[in-house]
Amino acid sequence: MLKRTIATLLCATAPAALFAQEVELRSLDGFISVAGEIVDFNGTMLSVDTSVGAVSVPVSEVGCYGAGCQDILANNNFGLSASDFVEVVSGDTQQDVATAAATPSVAPATSTELSVNFARPEYDALFRAVAGSYAADPGTNVAVSQSEADEVLTLSSGATGQDATLRLNGDAASDVNVAMTPLTGTAAADFPDVTGWALTGPLTHQMVGLKAFAVIAAPGAGVTSVSLDDIAAIYAGEISNWSELGGADMRILPLQLPAGSDIRAEFIALIMEPAGKAIAGNVLTMADQASIASSVKQFPGSVSVVDLSSVEDNQVLDVAGSCGRSVAPQSFNIAAGDYPLVRPIMARYNTTPSNSLTPRLLDYASSDAVQTSLLDSGFVDFSASELDGTKSSARLSAMMNAQLSDVAKPAAASMFERLFDARRLSPTLFGGATSGAESGWNRAMFQTLAETLSDDTYGGRNVFFVGVAESSDGDQVAIDASGQAASELAAAFSILAGDVIANNDLELSSFGFGPVAPVTCYDGQVAGNTHSRVEIWVR
Repeated sequence: MLKRTIATLLCATAPAALFAQEVELRSLDGFISVAGEIVDFNGTMLSVDTSVGAVSVPVSEVGCYGAGCQDILANNNFGLSASDFVEVVSGDTQQDVATAAATPSVAPATSTELSVNFARPEYDALFRAVAGSYAADPGTNVAVSQSEADEVLTLSSGATGQDATLRLNGDAASDVNVAMTPLTGTAAADFPDVTGWALTGPLTHQMVGLKAFAVIAAPGAGVTSVSLDDIAAIYAGEISNWSELGGADMRILPLQLPAGSDIRAEFIALIMEPAGKAIAGNVLTMADQASIASSVKQFPGSVSVVDLSSVEDNQVLDVAGSCGRSVAPQSFNIAAGDYPLVRPIMARYNTTPSNSLTPRLLDYASSDAVQTSLLDSGFVDFSASELDGTKSSARLSAMMNAQLSDVAKPAAASMFERLFDARRLSPTLFGGATSGAESGWNRAMFQTLAETLSDDTYGGRNVFFVGVAESSDGDQVAIDASGQAASELAAAFSILAGDVIANNDLELSSFGFGPVAPVTCYDGQVAGNTHSRVEIWVR
């Protein structure tokens, strides 16, 4: 496993290429693969001149694959030897991994068996849909078989000699638990930087689906938006009249699903627990979401939180995070994570897989093929989409009339200049140190972004990693943090999607604009004074 160090991403000016032969440096778990010419070695890190520039990797944790490996070992003046690598395999590089895997010098095949538990039956169906689509895609090069009444999935890779067994419908102590995992509240910094979740592992979470809640209110309530804190206070009995929120002088009647229902459990995890509150005992309980949706239209002052697919023709309120910036539950906002009431469905690892087959299967959940197939099941399609050009322009235009500090004004001018003719894509990432849930979100965003940018439509385009941030330590700290986050994420994506970038002639750049033109509250889960997010724009 590659060390979780930002050194993996360091890009520097490389000396002239010393060897004509291209090699592939690949970790045995398959999480990272870098192809190019080795141009430097300092005893620990190899510098490789790739199609996207120079990158560095720790030599002790990669194998050298390709016909050029022996030439490099025989003729280098860096003191590089075969013993420095995990293994050396002469032969083809990425173009024929199967041939390399069949050679005697490849490490023995590994296997792993993981039990999988599902918090809700629909997550079981989601998991099977991902596996079925993965098996049907010839490009995955992994065979997927089912047995024992579909309770066991076996993944087999002929190219690497690896296999993995997934035993479905385990209990809460299973190796993998699939459940709604909030991006609200606070959590530990599972990953100090981007390398762990993007390139090397071991992973803690992977996102396999996305849902969202909507807040519906009775006609005449007199408000168009509420905050997460408002919702928690309403259900805790602390806010009882719409006039307290600037609305009509009307008693609030909150409605909820029964105790023990899956939706109610997710509502508590997403809204009540992060606020440190409990649902009051006098909140009216109804049997199902259809009954709630019907009742909200009829009961004066009523309000409820339901699945986005269950709103019917009710009034839907915008929702704000802690900063008071309201966001509508529209498809782009949900897929971008700008809307606060998103419900990521995460696979959480309690046991680390011993190879990359299971993570690759779950990465496939972010593919367009899977996301499109889930639309009729109440899930939100989070595959990459473009924001309407009018909305992008309106955001930049509004920024020019905003009240900004002297520090932020130059950043605003730069943002306008660089993005005025660009379009924002929906994949949006958490910058800096991330919790396991945030890393799962980020990894899914990387997967869908790579697939979208591989389309001919984006050939020759400029791709901007745009950092935005807020900090209690001031605007300059926010600008610096956003720039660093954008740079690190762009570098990681350059490695993860190097073939996409090269094949489609993409040019990547990164910028940090700090607190300029925010569209949502940047409440990261990892405690700190500064939180950043990174948007993707294309021109």
